[in-house]
Amino acid sequence: MVAEKATNRLDVYEVEGDGRAEGPVVQASSGRTPFGFEFGRNGLLVVSEAFGGAAGAGAVSSYARLGDDDVLRVISPSVPDHQSAPCWVVITRNGRVAFTSNTGSGSISAYRIERDGRLVLIDQGGVAGSTGARSAPIDMALTRQSRFLYALDSGTAAISAFRVRPGGELEPVPGVSGLPPAAVGLAAR
Repeated sequence: MVAEKATNRLDVYEVEGDGRAEGPVVQASSGRTPFGFEFGRNGLLVVSEAFGGAAGAGAVSSYARLGDDDVLRVISPSVPDHQSAPCWVVITRNGRVAFTSNTGSGSISAYRIERDGRLVLIDQGGVAGSTGARSAPIDMALTRQSRFLYALDSGTAAISAFRVRPGGELEPVPGVSGLPPAAVGLAAR
């Protein structure tokens, strides 16, 4: 899967048994500026949409793959989170909650994933967790059991940390600061 920010397209490649990529099957994104994405259970795809970084215009869409032709069917088209520039997406291990980091807002939004793949914003204002003013969270990672969520804050060279509560609520816990200013990428175990 490749998200094309500038053209608002999603490119799906099929990986053959020998590792060769075939394709792509190209289709329009549900919303503008598709960015981060994560695959969930049963082939569910959740994609963040930055809408060119417009203030408060961020959204997330969900898709399902149709048959063997790699065409994606929109399940939830552009569910707004009322935040700016959603970037990274992670899905909890149980497949019930998706989080997106909102780089332009210094926040994290949480979406409940219904059984049919529909997305429902958990916090009406779109802020499940705050990473702080000018923090610019980009990458995120969940621990193996999805008990903790970490966000790499590119604006403050820090990592914000949260305990993931049942239902997707986030509780802040101590993070770390003093990272190199050019730090990118984040993994958790």
